[in-house]
Amino acid sequence: MGESRMNMTIGQQAENQAKFCQTRVANSEKYLGSLCEVMGSITRKTAHIRDKGDILAKLCKDYSDEENVSHSLKAGLRVCAENLSVIQDYRQTQIMRLESKVVRPISDYGNICKQIKIGVKRELEAVKREDKKKIELQKLRSKNPGNSHQISRAQSDVERAREDASIGSKHLEEQMVSFEKRRLHDIKTSMLDYFKIQLVFHAKAIEFYSKCFESMSMVDEERDLQEFQRKLSMARGVPDTEEISQALTSMTTTTNGYSDTLGSSDPYTSTYELTASDHRRVRISKTSTMYGDDEDDDEDDDYYDDDEYDLSTAR
Repeated sequence: MGESRMNMTIGQQAENQAKFCQTRVANSEKYLGSLCEVMGSITRKTAHIRDKGDILAKLCKDYSDEENVSHSLKAGLRVCAENLSVIQDYRQTQIMRLESKVVRPISDYGNICKQIKIGVKRELEAVKREDKKKIELQKLRSKNPGNSHQISRAQSDVERAREDASIGSKHLEEQMVSFEKRRLHDIKTSMLDYFKIQLVFHAKAIEFYSKCFESMSMVDEERDLQEFQRKLSMARGVPDTEEISQALTSMTTTTNGYSDTLGSSDPYTSTYELTASDHRRVRISKTSTMYGDDEDDDEDDDYYDDDEYDLSTAR
């Protein structure tokens, strides 16, 4: 093996080196191109999920604003809308970081590999040119061994071609070492950044999804159902027997010309005004701090179109 290497000419060594570099660059170009394509696809799909998340947050907010019967459901939907909106803000940050720290550095290797391939091609051409000059010299020696002038000029051409190939080989070697160093660093850094970006986003997402889960767990189905039944009875014009009973227990009792009202723990109290024609009921509502303030939030952006989305969507 050692003798075969020693017997190789400088041209053969340069050619083997160029072919090795050519294979290496082609392999890097193939897999880095595929990696860039996949990372870009992940980024675009994440942007699509962000758009759908914005729509979901707006739907929850609009539903909460329109819900006037089920108070605990209203509060749960409002909290969900707020936290879903925050999650989409973090997702937007995730998209921007993926694009700048992962996709863009890898996409640069399209031009980098192209430049390396040009250098390899140039070196292979130099080796072929040297071989061609050698063949011409051998033919000249065999046909005209006495023509020293042409032989000398042919020898000069061979030496010049060998020198060009040697210089090109050295330059290609330096270029490949630089390429390999950068490739190793960029792949390692890009993959580490990708995992870090995902970890940060999902940690934040878990935090705010937990708040959404907790808010929906607090929805009191029984209470909201009772409130719906009461509203339904009122819509039919049928008095609510439970409310009448509560109202009777809290009616004013008159003693020595003064009235004392019995307290009630229910957040709603009712009183009656007796007239000659009928009994008119006046409902008085106490605001409960359990469900928070019902002021309207700012309107969200319009829904995103299902089929059109872009990484640069303004938020």
